Amino acid sequence: MNLKLPDIPPVKGLFVTGTDTDVGKTLIAAGITAALRQQGVKAGYFKPVQSGCPEEEGRLIPTDARLVQELATLPEPLELLTPITLRLPLAPGVAAAREGVTVDLAQVAAAFRELARRYDFLVVEGAGGLYVPLVHTGFLVLDLARWLNLPLLVVARAGLGTINHTALTVLAARHAGLPVSGVILNRGSVAPGLAEQTNPAVIEALTGVPILGKVPEIANLEKPEGRKFFLTIMDEICSRVDFFKKI
Repeated sequence: MNLKLPDIPPVKGLFVTGTDTDVGKTLIAAGITAALRQQGVKAGYFKPVQSGCPEEEGRLIPTDARLVQELATLPEPLELLTPITLRLPLAPGVAAAREGVTVDLAQVAAAFRELARRYDFLVVEGAGGLYVPLVHTGFLVLDLARWLNLPLLVVARAGLGTINHTALTVLAARHAGLPVSGVILNRGSVAPGLAEQTNPAVIEALTGVPILGKVPEIANLEKPEGRKFFLTIMDEICSRVDFFKKI
């Protein structure tokens, strides 16, 4: 599909993608945004499209943006943080086609320009993995990241099976000419098994991409103490990793 992509300004930022759906991209994106803001960086968040949005008071709510809005204390309305909302819990391109909705990239570009005007650094979150379709099957999350011209951060599971998923994601990104800044392994066990202990070194050896951090499973994230613990971890990662220190 040949799409005419609207012009967008160059920005400093990071594109958060995942090896799969439900690996915790939103949580990691929220943690990075909040940690950078705590460190004095004028950082914002953007998720161009979310599917599977619940309806509240007659409108679809982008729950991912709402979580980040709360954790990172962002003042923007949800409609700016996520301009395209879809009802069905499917890949956005599939959901939009079934709902008779157009994923309007001009609308995405307008929101991106406004956020780029307000912030010095943008944490952009994709939907699912790199090969998830956004506009029919001709414009993928991969194409979105390439259009926005941002380096990737890959969020992956910590346990068994993550080596293959993570290596394939890095390979797909490189094939498309996208730089990969690093990997964060999410939802680690309190008592990690052998696979979880050995995965980081194997992923680094296979891909040449650094593991930027390991984040444990946090059971009480809905409570203040759970959120504080999580944000402490993310602050440590953003303080330690060279990529974030250069912002």
